[in-house]
Amino acid sequence: MSEASYRYLILGGGMVAGYAAKEFVAQGGKPGDLGIVSADSDLPYERPPLSKSYLAGKDDDASVLIEKAAFYREHAIDVRLNTPIERVELKGKLLKGRAGDSFRFETLVIATGARVRTLECPGATLDGVLYLRSLNDSRAIRKHLDSGKRAVIIGSGFIGMEVASQCAQKGLQTTLVFPEDRVGKRVFSPEISAFFQKYYQDRGVRLMDGKKVASIEGKERVEAVTLDSAERVPADMVIAGIGVVPETSLFENSGLKIDNGIVVNQYLETNTEGVLAAGDVANYMDVLFGKQRRVEHWDNATKQGQYAAGRLLGQREAFRNVPYFFSDVFDLSYEYWGDSTGADRVVHRGDMKSSSFSAWWMRDGRVVAAFVMNRPDDERNAAQKWIEEKAHVRWEGLADANRGVNEAEQAR
Repeated sequence: MSEASYRYLILGGGMVAGYAAKEFVAQGGKPGDLGIVSADSDLPYERPPLSKSYLAGKDDDASVLIEKAAFYREHAIDVRLNTPIERVELKGKLLKGRAGDSFRFETLVIATGARVRTLECPGATLDGVLYLRSLNDSRAIRKHLDSGKRAVIIGSGFIGMEVASQCAQKGLQTTLVFPEDRVGKRVFSPEISAFFQKYYQDRGVRLMDGKKVASIEGKERVEAVTLDSAERVPADMVIAGIGVVPETSLFENSGLKIDNGIVVNQYLETNTEGVLAAGDVANYMDVLFGKQRRVEHWDNATKQGQYAAGRLLGQREAFRNVPYFFSDVFDLSYEYWGDSTGADRVVHRGDMKSSSFSAWWMRDGRVVAAFVMNRPDDERNAAQKWIEEKAHVRWEGLADANRGVNEAEQAR
């Protein structure tokens, strides 16, 4: 058993930790001041490739690392891998590892991320029931893709749609099962959902909407999925993308305010002095939309990791960022900015039957969210700018794809 002390300590070895370490070095952080304690077996790595290029076999383990091991050695950043923490004493500024090691800190950044929601049905523990969250998860799915023939994907969110596209491109008989009446319902407009549904079906993916898994059949490994409609879908693998849960269990009795994650203010500060939280686990005050929100995506983890490094080094400006998502499926790439909650109008621009269109959600004459796929750069640029600046936009001008998108903005 040993005890280590740090001026700044990050708990969690995901993207927040990786980008915080990079920014800490870039801003002149002192060598030896920063430590990272991680339950993971790998150094901080990029998550987007896990359901895209890494899953397709185009990236390897080394290429997805945010920084190689030499970076941490050269800058005297102590990274403890395979080190799960079992007890926290935030007022005493102490973490206790499961193996008996202790870690003291002056300032702590909680970046424990999230864990996958798991299926709760008969057969859910059979070999071949898989989830995608970590690099180890992606490794396991890759092996199954190389040997499998029939895949059932549960869930039509980002992960489900990305994994389904990879399975289909690998030549597997692919079925996408989801309880909603259309794909991507949480984010897409009905018109966008219709486009993607046809796109997937044209590429051999069977869509089963309005269905839930009743059970998974098999003696030792997956053989079929039975739905609540009594339909039976043969399969040799099931990949569930049914959401994640913020990893807060370690802090339930710590005094931290917890509500759909660890609640922090616009400076990522918790209600305990000297303790910050960032990334998927943080329910932060979004100053642009004036509401608490928790975001589960690469951009948020990256930006909050960088922001946290600045906070450790004495900077204090509110975290300000337009929520941003991106995805790659088959040969398509698209981006989404903002929050469509409460929108009173959706404007589509371009040809919805092609793979080049955009959608704009508006509330009281202002754009609050935008989806952009294969469109001119002025649309990409306008999306983030308009949302951040709360610009007034004429919807009629926005809908006219024959005119430049910026012509729709009204004088303020």
